[in-house]
Amino acid sequence: DNDETALSAGQTNKEVDNPDQRISEDIRSFTEFSLTFFLTLVTSFIDLVSFSFILFSIMPSLFLAIFGFATLGTFLTICVGKVLIRLNYESLAKEADFRFSLVRVRENAESIAFYAGEAVEEKATFRRFALVIGNMTQINFAQMKLDFVTTFYNYVTWILPIVVVAPQYFAGNVELGVISQASAAFGHVLSDLSIVVNSFNDVSKFSAGIDRLYSFMNAIQVLDPDRDIGSLLLSTPPAGDAALLGGYSRAESVDAETIKVKVFDPSVVNIYSGAQPSSATTILSIQDLKLITPDRNRVLAQNLNLSLAQGKNLLIVGSSGAGKSSLLRAVAGLWSSGTGEIVRPSSEHIYFLPQRPYCPPGSLRDQLLYPSTEM
Repeated sequence: DNDETALSAGQTNKEVDNPDQRISEDIRSFTEFSLTFFLTLVTSFIDLVSFSFILFSIMPSLFLAIFGFATLGTFLTICVGKVLIRLNYESLAKEADFRFSLVRVRENAESIAFYAGEAVEEKATFRRFALVIGNMTQINFAQMKLDFVTTFYNYVTWILPIVVVAPQYFAGNVELGVISQASAAFGHVLSDLSIVVNSFNDVSKFSAGIDRLYSFMNAIQVLDPDRDIGSLLLSTPPAGDAALLGGYSRAESVDAETIKVKVFDPSVVNIYSGAQPSSATTILSIQDLKLITPDRNRVLAQNLNLSLAQGKNLLIVGSSGAGKSSLLRAVAGLWSSGTGEIVRPSSEHIYFLPQRPYCPPGSLRDQLLYPSTEM
């Protein structure tokens, strides 16, 4: 099925990461820079042809010198800056992984909070962020080396015309007016020939984007040989669900009236008498609970009192929207809108199952140990 090609590409080809970014951001930057760079090449070519004739007719030696100098400068720029192509390629992948991890956490915020997996997600997010910072540091060092070359190149361009023209001027072979004309033509020709030197940083990013798009299109063609190559970037994928979940925080307080949640260790003490636990130990206590919506416009439950003994079961039923999930969030400490007190076991002795299952990225071992940070 063609609709599953992108999914299969991401699963079977590990080099194809973040296909959503390749479809949106990489294609956008590719088209924008392609147009800009094409117009720059056209104008530079026209300008180069025009002023090359002028400069060659006035001073052939300066014309040959500038061509040799621009060729040498372009060669050095490519040798020093070619590492930026690889680093920019990796930067796109690492930044996309980091953004995806943030979006995944935001979309599954409630499930993660129920699992008490904040520490695991924070550790994984900081690990991806460290990769982004490390890559950016390498880019900065590579950019610094490239800037040294381009700066030296630009300074030499001020000296080159003097070195070539001065001997002929002092020998009386050329007049001062001719030198002024040659200098103007020299500036145009040099600017046209130095397009790679002056734009190599943008060109390296452009090249990295082309590599990512090529590998993505190649993976699609391998999985779907019958697909027309002209349709790879023109078809629009069906819109999916864009619902975002989140906004829950253990410490969030909308008003002065909040639900108080207290935790205890059920293996140590009874929450009422303070005695050692027994078969009649109260495992959950709710006192004078009032649940209201975060906007304070609707009361979901009020005057709710219950005690659940250890080993007993409790089933909460009700129509949709009655507040069943809100009560569970309140017990977990994720819903603070309302009043009352809830006493429950600590997170080490209680396990919440959210309505929306959540599986963190990783191995089967990571799934089984979640939300333990010792992985």
